[in-house]
Amino acid sequence: MVTLVFRFPAGRYHATPWGHQVNEGLVEWPASPWRLLRALLSSGYTRLHWEKSPPESAIALLELLCSKPPTYFVPGASLAHSRHYMPTAKFRSGTQMEATTLVLDTWANVSDDELQVHWDVELSKEQRDLLLSLVEHLNYLGRSESWTVGRLLGEGEAPRSPNVIPHEPGTPVGPGYELVSLMAPVAPDAYATWRIERVPKVSNDGKKKPSAKQLKEQERAGAPYPRDLLDAMQWDTSRWQTFGWSQPPGSQLVQYRRPRDTLAVTAAPIPALRDFGHEPVDVILLALASDSGSRGLLPSITRTLPQAELLHDAMVRLASTDGQVPPEELTGRDGDRKPLVGHKHAHVLPVDIDEDGHIDHVILWSKMGFSRHAQEAISDLRRTWTKGGKSALRLALAGRTMQKNTTTWPTGMERIVGSSTLWESETPLVAPRFLKDSGKNTLEGQIRAELESRGFPEPLRVSASVVPPSRTDADRRTSLFRHFIRARARGGNPPPQQIGWFVQIEFAQAVEGPLCLGYASHFGLGMFQCIVLARP
Repeated sequence: MVTLVFRFPAGRYHATPWGHQVNEGLVEWPASPWRLLRALLSSGYTRLHWEKSPPESAIALLELLCSKPPTYFVPGASLAHSRHYMPTAKFRSGTQMEATTLVLDTWANVSDDELQVHWDVELSKEQRDLLLSLVEHLNYLGRSESWTVGRLLGEGEAPRSPNVIPHEPGTPVGPGYELVSLMAPVAPDAYATWRIERVPKVSNDGKKKPSAKQLKEQERAGAPYPRDLLDAMQWDTSRWQTFGWSQPPGSQLVQYRRPRDTLAVTAAPIPALRDFGHEPVDVILLALASDSGSRGLLPSITRTLPQAELLHDAMVRLASTDGQVPPEELTGRDGDRKPLVGHKHAHVLPVDIDEDGHIDHVILWSKMGFSRHAQEAISDLRRTWTKGGKSALRLALAGRTMQKNTTTWPTGMERIVGSSTLWESETPLVAPRFLKDSGKNTLEGQIRAELESRGFPEPLRVSASVVPPSRTDADRRTSLFRHFIRARARGGNPPPQQIGWFVQIEFAQAVEGPLCLGYASHFGLGMFQCIVLARP
């Protein structure tokens, strides 16, 4: 047995199944035998410098691989896509008009696991060396975005048991499985027999040698039929379509049995955490996802403030249904409609856990805790919107607990809800009052006063700048900081000065997050992250 192993460094595999258009949003997974063998041929021409045709050793190798369909070990993957509006030109009354057309770019999000392709054939040492060279020179498989690192499984390595195998006609598929059609070559001898039967014979009228005219007629009759299987695999689409073929000569669609969950469509970025029912909680985590599961369609982190306002309005609206009075931890007002003091009511904090520049989760935090009424309203929240979005964004309850238990939450959360002596801005801090050159209304004075009002200890040091310092781990924020929306648009007053500050705060002892200060701090502005985590 020979096994090819493929890894995808970018985590993506792009390929459209045979017979489907790219905008249908389907992905061929695993890569079909026809695609794999054509990729090996391409590697020979581009990397091993074959000229007009493959050498005899390569022909023998590839024909051996064409003799029977392979089996696969296929790791799990999830379906994702992005949308592009490509410019096109239209003409109306002789005048060129600008227009756009929607193009879907669909791919499989593959893990770090490897795709293995098994052929039940025996190769000579020369053939193994040649196949190894062809595979190692492949730099993509499918579309050019599918960066690939290929190798040949070593003789001492055990192959993974195949989970995608050709389906025997007439046998049941079985529970948990589905059928997929993959393009594969027919066996070389079957192709040769088929060509002989299809190409019409030209009579030479009993003469020993056919005339030049007869030879030309014979050539014309055989033109639609590639001379052999490898020649058929090298024809491009326009050539075989010229002769009226609906699929390449020498190809066949082979049905494979594949586990049903091999290519999943995921709605939430992370699995749901433990459901705490209606026990007392003061931190709730919501997961945000697009309909397609593509994180590139999520709102930019620069829209932290308006996204938080939208979510807050929706929560209050749901809590007010059937004439109910919304809970004060959501409204920030007591029963007499007076504002609460001490910043104890809910903070709506959009966060970017994977640090790709898009909001993927929302932390809801209230020092006074969330009542049963508030939790029910939050649980009923199923969707939200973003500016420029074509469809709603999905919301899912990912976890709810007490602040002291958030150390068990997903990786990436600890920088917001962790404990540290050193904190710095995750989102810009906007001063709540006009800045003055001295006294309590300097920027540092306002920060120290708010820390005291929120129950934090006196800091050792407070430093601020208009942009983050230039260093590697701050490059993303350096480019995004000046683009953050810094004024409320849904009923709140604008800040005295729309300046976003990058702030570092150092304490003598570790303090627990979340740490939020300044204007609109209940809606994600002025949010800080841990720099050095204090481990328990």
